[in-house]
Amino acid sequence: MSSYNKIILAKRGWISKIPESKKAVMLVSGGYDSMITSARLIKDFQMKLFPIYIDRGARNREGELASVYFFEKFFHENFGEDSFHPVFVPSISIPPKEIKHQLQEYAKEHRYPMRDFIMQMFAVQYAASLGDDVRTICNGVIKTDSIASIDINRINTLAICSMTKELDWNILSINIDKEASGGKLFGKEDEIIWAHKNGIPDQMTMTCWVPVKCSGELLHCGECYACKERQKGFLDAGIEDKTNYYKKG
Repeated sequence: MSSYNKIILAKRGWISKIPESKKAVMLVSGGYDSMITSARLIKDFQMKLFPIYIDRGARNREGELASVYFFEKFFHENFGEDSFHPVFVPSISIPPKEIKHQLQEYAKEHRYPMRDFIMQMFAVQYAASLGDDVRTICNGVIKTDSIASIDINRINTLAICSMTKELDWNILSINIDKEASGGKLFGKEDEIIWAHKNGIPDQMTMTCWVPVKCSGELLHCGECYACKERQKGFLDAGIEDKTNYYKKG
C-alpha cells in the first residue's frame, strides 16, 4: 500500500470509493475520455453527475461544447435527467491569457503547470455550492495518460480535505482507481470496447485539437496527436472508427 493510501486510510477509514449519495461533479471536455467515462459512471455505477466544462480559452471550444451538449441530451433521453445535470460552463482562462504565450515552451515538456489541479479546485467550489452530499470530483483520466498517477489523486484529495477540514472529499478517476472500481484499469482500447458494447455513440465525441470546418460541420483533422491516438485506439480494439475525419481534396 502506498504511503498516501496509508495516510488517507488512517484519517478516515477508507481510501477511495463511489459515494453513497451517488452524486459527483464531473470534469468534462467533450473529448472521448471524459464523455465515455461519464457514460460508464452513469451506466455501471449508477452515478448522478453534475458536469462542469471550464471555458478555458481552448482552440476547439466550439467542437468540445457541441459534444458536451450532445451527450447531455443523450444521457437525459437514455438514463434520465438526474444522470447528467445541465452542464455548468464557467469562463476561466487556464492558464491566464496574459501569460499563456510565455508558458508555451515550458508546456511542451511539462504541460501547463498545475492546470488540472486548478480545474479540480474550481470543481470543488462548484460541488460545495451544490450541497453537503456532493463531495466527489470525477475526471476521465485513463491509464495511458501522462498524468495517470493515482498518487496525484491521493495528494490532491489530502490537500482538499486539509483545506476544507472535511474528510469526505475525493478526487476519483474511475479508470485508474482500483480502490473505487474494484476492477481492471481502463485505457483507450478498453473505453472503445465498452462504448460499443453498451451502444454509446462515441463518434460524437470531439478529440481533435484543430478540427476543420467543412460545409458547416466540424470534422476531426485526422493528423494531430489526439486524432492519431484516437485512431490507434480503434485499431487496437479491432472496432470500426466511425469518426468523421477531414479528407483533403
